Amino acid sequence: MMYTDEYELGFKALAQKYNLKKGNYGNGEIYYFPSTWQNGWIVEMNPTKGLFAISAWFTPEEDIVYKINVEKPCMWIFCIDCGDIIYTQKGKKTKHFSPINHIIVNPNTDFKLTFPKGVHTCFTCVLIFDEFIASYFKDKADLPKIRVSDAKLWKEQHYNTPNIMMILEQIRWNVRNADINMASYECKAIELLLNIERNYPDIPLRKKSRKNYVTWENEQKVFRVKNALDMDILNPISMEKMCQLSEMSESMLRQSFKNLYGIPVYEYIRIEKMKRAMQLLSSDHLSIQNIAQQCDYKNSAKFTAAFKEVHGITPSKFRKVFNL
Repeated sequence: MMYTDEYELGFKALAQKYNLKKGNYGNGEIYYFPSTWQNGWIVEMNPTKGLFAISAWFTPEEDIVYKINVEKPCMWIFCIDCGDIIYTQKGKKTKHFSPINHIIVNPNTDFKLTFPKGVHTCFTCVLIFDEFIASYFKDKADLPKIRVSDAKLWKEQHYNTPNIMMILEQIRWNVRNADINMASYECKAIELLLNIERNYPDIPLRKKSRKNYVTWENEQKVFRVKNALDMDILNPISMEKMCQLSEMSESMLRQSFKNLYGIPVYEYIRIEKMKRAMQLLSSDHLSIQNIAQQCDYKNSAKFTAAFKEVHGITPSKFRKVFNL
C-alpha cells in the first residue's frame, strides 16, 4: 500500500475518498455526509503543520473503511462519545474502540479504521505529528517525554483520567463552536500531551512487595474482567460474571484487582461511570436526571454527589462552565 498523506490532509483524506461536500467552518473546514445519512458531518481544524483537531457526528448507511499508512511519526488521540470504531492491522488482533479515550501510535504500516453501517458515531480526535511537537519546543532546553516514541509506552490508565477527558471535551466544543484563536489549539494539544505525561509513572509502583504481587497469569485474568467492564461501563457485569471470567474466587478477584489497578473494583466502576457521565452531559437533550438514570442512580442527588466527588464539580456547574 502506498503512503497516505494525513500530514497534509488530516481527515480530509477520508472526506475525499467518500466525496463528501466541503464547506468553510470558522477557520476550519466541514465535510458533509449525504442527507440520506442523517446529515452527518466532520469538522476539522488545522491550526499549523502537523496538528489537526477533529469533531465528527454521523450514522453511515454503509461501512466506512478508512485506510491509513502514514510515513511520518504521529499519534491519533480519540475521545469517543458513542459508536464502535474498529481498528484492524495485518497480523494484529482486531480492536473495537468503545466510548472512552483511545490512542493510536503510528504503527509504520497500513491499518484500517472501520465505522460500521447503521452505528451512530460521535467522536473527537486530535492528530499530532512529531514534527509539530519538536517545532513547539524548539527553543526550549528540555523537551518533555511526549514524543511519539514516548507515547508507545502509555497505557489506557494514563489517558483515561478525568483531567484528560476534560481537555478533550474542551477541544471538542472549541472545534464545534469554532470560537477560539487557531493558536489555542496548539496550546491545548500540548496541554493534553503534558497531562498524559504527568499520569505516566517514571518508576512503576506495582510489585513493590510480595503481599501486593499479582502474577502474570492472574494479571491476564483480571484484565479480562476490566475489559468486559469497559465495553459497557453503564451496565457493568455482575460480580458472579466477573468471577466466571477471571476464574477466581470473589475475594481473590477483589484483592488482585485492587493490587493491580490501585482501587477496588466497584470504586473503578463508579469512577468510570462518572467519566461517561461527563461525556453524556455534553448532550443537551439529556437532563441530569436522565443521565443519573443511565448511570444507574435512581436519585439524582446521589448522582450529583458521586460526580462531584470524582470530578470536584457538580454536573450543573460543569455544564455552566463549558456552556453545555
